[in-house]
Parts: sequence; structure tokens; C-alpha cells
Amino acid sequence: MATPQKDWKTEWEAISKQSRKLAKRANQRLVRLERYSERPGYSNIKKYAYEKASEYISDTFGVGKSGKPRFKEHVKLIELPDAKGNKLPENELYKKNVYIQRQRIKALEEFLSSQSSTLGQARSGPKTLGVKKIYEKRAQTITDKFLKAYGLEMSENDLKRFFDSKKQAKLEKIVGSNQMFVVAAIMKKLDIKGSRKELEEYVKTHVQVKDPSELDMKPKESRAAYLDRLKGKLNYTEDPILNQKITNALKAGINAKNIFIN
Repeated sequence: MATPQKDWKTEWEAISKQSRKLAKRANQRLVRLERYSERPGYSNIKKYAYEKASEYISDTFGVGKSGKPRFKEHVKLIELPDAKGNKLPENELYKKNVYIQRQRIKALEEFLSSQSSTLGQARSGPKTLGVKKIYEKRAQTITDKFLKAYGLEMSENDLKRFFDSKKQAKLEKIVGSNQMFVVAAIMKKLDIKGSRKELEEYVKTHVQVKDPSELDMKPKESRAAYLDRLKGKLNYTEDPILNQKITNALKAGINAKNIFIN
């Protein structure tokens, strides 16, 4: 007696309903993240689950008319030919479409269960920490790894302001992501400020030379030129490479006044 053939149409109808429901939830999350990304301190919010979902959507569906990533909520049967280009038997067609929806559901569930797909603890579905908790955890990690040795700390709000600042992007470009917080911490600890008068005052207080007039900033001398002229004498730390990075940051206008660390 032949084994009864599985009814793939029934399974496709059930899985399509599940897929539509998940897509609707996922799109609501995407919209919420987009709105929060416009708030002060949250411009970095779309670097996490949102970015991953956006890449999946772009690769799978393309970007819609709005230009913003959205999972397609409308699920329809995709006509697929067999290996010879012929029309598939109906049950086989539903079977292949079920497999397609399973992959789609996997991507949806990965997004919805991601910590960074929510702002805080999810009220329903898989429990996630949320972006706010991620910011708190990241701020604590930065404090423990880079700042505590200098008697400094970074709060969640400091981190949001730091990543929202154009100075952060500039600092990372100049000194690299691994040294970014160390350079910022030393500037803050030594209270190196950026105006011509403040910079000259710092140098005269911390640099010893035979002729004190050498430390005077000339009337038409830029801050960058001033720092370049004295770079061999600017020893903020015992590490000459780190000293150069700090000088480079100061030349770019980054200083203790515009670094968001307490």
C-alpha cells in the first residue's frame, strides 16, 4: 500500500499566516527603531539588529518605494519551475514554497529575538534586553576597560552623547577605535582644553625648556602648528606613540571640553 502523500498546501497556508504575522511585528519594530534613531543620543541605534535586518531585506526583497527596509507582509505562492523548466506539480510547488517561508521565518525570528531589536524589555514574545540595556552594558565595559584606571567613568547618557557627536567619528578616524577611549580619558584626566589661551597655558605648565619664550604661541601661529613645533616635548604619558595620538587629536580640535566622559 502506497504511503499517503503529505498535503503541502495545508502546511503552506498555515506557515504563510505565521509569516505574515511575524512580518507585521518586525515592521513595527523597524519603525520604532527609526523613530528613536532621530532622538538625541540614539543615532547609533540602527547599527545593530536594524542593520542586519536591512541587509537581509535588501538581499531578499529589495528596498521598497519608501527607501526604508520592510519585510513583506503579503505572502503569495511563488511559481517555480522544475529542473527542466516545466511547471511543477501542485503539491511539489507548495512544498518548495513552504521551504522558502521557513527561511523567511527564521530571519524574522532572529530579528525579533535580538536584544537590539527593542528599546527595552519586550512585553511579549522572546524576552530581550533592548538597546537601552545594551548602551548601559557597553558604557560599563568602556569604564572598566579604559576609564577606571584614570578615575573616570562613562554613563549610558555619556555614551549616547559620545556616539552622537561628530567629534567621536573624527577621534576614531584619527587614533583608531582601540585607542579612542584611552586618548579621550587622558585628555579629560589632564584637563587639556582647546582654545589658544588654554592650550598655551597647559603647555607652559607641563613642559620644561631652557628658554620659556619657546613655549609662547606666536600671534599668527595656528594651534596645529604650535603643537607640531613642540611635539617632541609634549609628554602626556610615558608612551611616545600614545603621545603623538593625543597631539593629533588636539590638532583636530578634540579636547577635554568636547569629550563626553565624566
